[in-house]
This record gives sequence, structure tokens and C-alpha cells, in this order.
Amino acid sequence: MPKVKAKRQSVSLDMTAMCDVAFLLLTFFMLTAKFRPEEAVTITPPSSISEKPLNAKDGMLTISVSNEGGVYLATDDQMAREFMLERMANRYGVALTGEMKKNYMSSEIVGYPAGAMRQVLSIKASEAKDKGFLKGIPVDSANNELSYWVGYAKLSNPELKVAIKGDQNSSYKVFADIIGTLQAQNINIFQLVTSPENKPK
Repeated sequence: MPKVKAKRQSVSLDMTAMCDVAFLLLTFFMLTAKFRPEEAVTITPPSSISEKPLNAKDGMLTISVSNEGGVYLATDDQMAREFMLERMANRYGVALTGEMKKNYMSSEIVGYPAGAMRQVLSIKASEAKDKGFLKGIPVDSANNELSYWVGYAKLSNPELKVAIKGDQNSSYKVFADIIGTLQAQNINIFQLVTSPENKPK
């Protein structure tokens, strides 16, 4: 007598729990993601064939030069940023409040003369850009405030690497002033930020 075959049943998985976890993760990442802030100035660096990426495990100090020749400073080292603010405020007699520190830390860059520091830090970073305060840090020989900012950053973290990011249409004189400022601070090794050159296929 032939054996009776058991009826084959399809395997069913309850995916409800997995869908719940997926949506929870998606919600978590959406709520905790930090969007890249709008840049104060748009800079189009010149192209080059170099493919060496910027890599600084001890922090990076980036000096940017706009098309109009404005000089801007940024660093990813939060301790150095706070140290620079406190030293510059002390140097120029600006009494810092909690709100001013908060506005300073919410901005990615420094790009104003020290004389406008009180006005700029009293308003939000987006408002400072709209009101035209971000004209750049003075770097000329008569009033070289960039040397103070860079000096205080390196005093806070001597291991900071320095990079210069300039617009391809920037004035050569501004670059020469920046390099002279760095050399006066005994900073003779720095990187130039470029965009990758389009290679022919």
C-alpha cells in the first residue's frame, strides 16, 4: 500500500516586526541627521590632477578666499574654535554672553573684522550673512587680524593642519598675504584645496 504524502505547506513569515524596526531606524536617522549648513560664500576652487584627499586626524584649519578676495576661517576642532573666540574677544574688549557664544558656535566660519564682532555675534549666523557683515577677515599689512585667529588656533591645538581653499578667480595678492601670514606664524606646511580635473574617457 502506497505511503500517504503529507500535504506541503508554504512557509509564512510575519514581517510586521521587521517593518516596525525598519521604520523606527529610518525615523531615528531622519531626526538625528545634521544637514550641511549653507556656505557663507560660494567658492569654486581651481582644478588639478592631484587625488590626495584632505586628511587630518588632529583637526583641520581651513582658510577660504572668495572671488571678491574676502578671507574666511573655519576649523573642525571645537576646542580651538572656543579658544579663538575667547582670546579675540579679550583682545578687542568684547564682553561675551551665552547667546553670543551660541551664535558663534552655530556658525561654521569666521568672516568679519574684529571691530564688527559684537554686532555679528549678537545676531544669528544667517542674519549676519543677510545683513552683509561677512565681508572677510582683514589680512593686509596694515591690519592683519588673520594672524591673530590663526595664532590662537595653533596655540590651542599645535597639531592642527592648515589648508587654503581659494576661488579660481581670486586675487593672487590675497593668497600671497595669507601665505606670508602663515610663514610669520612658522607654518610652512599647508595644503591647497582643488577640485578634481575632468579626465578624458
